[in-house]
Amino acid sequence: MTLLALLSAALMSAAPAGPAPRYALVVGNNEGAPQRSKLWFAERDADRVARALVELGGFPAEQVVVLHGQGAQGVRQALAQLEQRIARSPARERSLFVFYYSGHADAAALELGRHRLSFDELRELTTRSSAAAKVVLVDACQSGALTQVKGTRALPALDFPLLAPEHAVRGVAFVASTAMGEAAQESAALGGSFFSHHLEVALRGAGDSNGDGTVTLTEAFRYTSHQTVVGTTATVRGAQHPTYDVKMSGRGEVVLSELRRAEARLVLPKDGSGLYLVRGGPGVLAEIAGSPQGLTLGLPAGRYEVQRREGKRRTGGQVVLVAGETRQLEGMVALGLEEAAAKGGEGVEVLAGGAVITGLLPGSGASFAARVGMSRFVGRARLRLKIDAFDHEGRQGVLQYRLRGLSGAAAGLYGVDVGRIRLEVGPELGGTWASQKTSEARWSAPIWSAGAVAGVSLRLGDEARLALEVAGAAMAVPINHQWKLRPGLTTALAFGYGF
Repeated sequence: MTLLALLSAALMSAAPAGPAPRYALVVGNNEGAPQRSKLWFAERDADRVARALVELGGFPAEQVVVLHGQGAQGVRQALAQLEQRIARSPARERSLFVFYYSGHADAAALELGRHRLSFDELRELTTRSSAAAKVVLVDACQSGALTQVKGTRALPALDFPLLAPEHAVRGVAFVASTAMGEAAQESAALGGSFFSHHLEVALRGAGDSNGDGTVTLTEAFRYTSHQTVVGTTATVRGAQHPTYDVKMSGRGEVVLSELRRAEARLVLPKDGSGLYLVRGGPGVLAEIAGSPQGLTLGLPAGRYEVQRREGKRRTGGQVVLVAGETRQLEGMVALGLEEAAAKGGEGVEVLAGGAVITGLLPGSGASFAARVGMSRFVGRARLRLKIDAFDHEGRQGVLQYRLRGLSGAAAGLYGVDVGRIRLEVGPELGGTWASQKTSEARWSAPIWSAGAVAGVSLRLGDEARLALEVAGAAMAVPINHQWKLRPGLTTALAFGYGF
C-alpha cells in the first residue's frame, strides 16, 4: 500500500462520524371505533409533535412521515417503508426511530377508524426495527396496556441502565399517556390533549431540567408526566398518569431535542413562582411554570404574546423573535383583568350596582333597580349575565300604584381597551316578571326584550373596574290582553371585581 493510501485511510478512520440518522412515524387519527365520539385534536397533536421533532430534534423532514386518518394497514405500510430505509443506512448502528400516536384505543389495540392495530403487534413491529434505539409514544385511552402499568401508583424516576459503556444506547422505550384503565383527556383551552401538549412544550425547552440545552427522553417524560397529572387532577375524569417501560442499555441518553437547533430562542428569567403563557408564531401555545434556574424555549421566528400569572397578578407583553436570535424576556407590564383575558387568559368577575329602567309600562316613569350579575371573559369578548330587582311606587291619573319585579338578561359584548378605558358593544336578550298593584286591581305578566348594549368602563386596579352601560330594547308588553311592542331604556352603573 502506498504512503498516500495509508495517510488517506488514517484520516478517514480518524474523521468524526456523521450525525446519527433519525426517523419518525407520527400518526394522528380523530376517528375511533363506530361507537366512539370524534376527537378534536388528535391529528393536530400529531402535527405539533412532528414539527417539534423536525425543528429541534435533528429529524430531517424527509425522514419524518406524518399520517392523518389512516387505518391499520396504512400504518403497517409506513412502518415497513421506514424500516427499509433504516436497514439500508450505513449508520443504522447509531440510528434512532420514534413512533408517535394520538387517537382512540381500548385495552387491547389502537383504534384507527374502523380498523385496529393491537398493542402486541405494535410492540413487535417497533421492537424488531433495525434502528439502534426505538422510542414509542402513545397518547390514547388505556394506552397503559402497552407498558403493562396498572392503577395510579407513583412511578420511580426514569433512569436507563447503562450496562454497556462501549456502545451507543440501544433498545426500546415504550411511553404511554395513561396507566391501564385510564382515559386520555383533551383540553379545549390547550387546543390538544394534555399529554401531547406538555410533550411538545417539554421538547421546546421546558423539559430541560439541567439547563444544558438538550432535552432527553428522561427529562421529557418527567416534565410531561408531572404536568399531565397536575393538569388533569381537577377534571371530571380525574388525574391521568403517564407510564413507561424501558429496556435500553448503552452510553448516555436518548436526546430528543436540542435548543441550538431552534430557529429562535426566548429566555425566561429566573422565577420559581410564576406561570407563563406563551402564544403566537405558527400555532404555538405553551403554558410553562417558571424555573428558579431560568428557562430557554426553542421557538419558530415570529411575534408572541407572553403573559405571566402569579395569583391574581398578571403581567404581559409582546416579543418579536428574529431567526437566529436568542432574546431575553423583558419589558413586561401590569395587566388588568380585561387585558389579561384578551391575551388568552380567562377572567370571571362579579357585578353589583344600580340601574334606571324606563318603558316597562305606559306612563309608569322610571323604575330604580338594584343590580347583581357576573361576567366571564373569553379573549376580547365578555359574556354578561345580570338580574335587576325593582320596586317602584307612582301615580297614573288618580290611581296610586306599585310596580315590582325581577329582570334578567344575557349579553355578549365585544370590547377594545384604550389605556384604562374599555369600550364595549353587543346584543342582549332578556325577560322581566312585573306585577302592578293599584287600589282597584292587580296585574302581573312576563315582559320579553331584545336589544343592544353599549358600555364604557374604567379600570380601578388589577381586578376592579367601574362600568356604565346603556341598553336599548324592544319590549313585548301585554296591555289589555294584547301583546304590544314598546321601546325600553336601561341605564346602569355597576362595580365589578374579578377573580
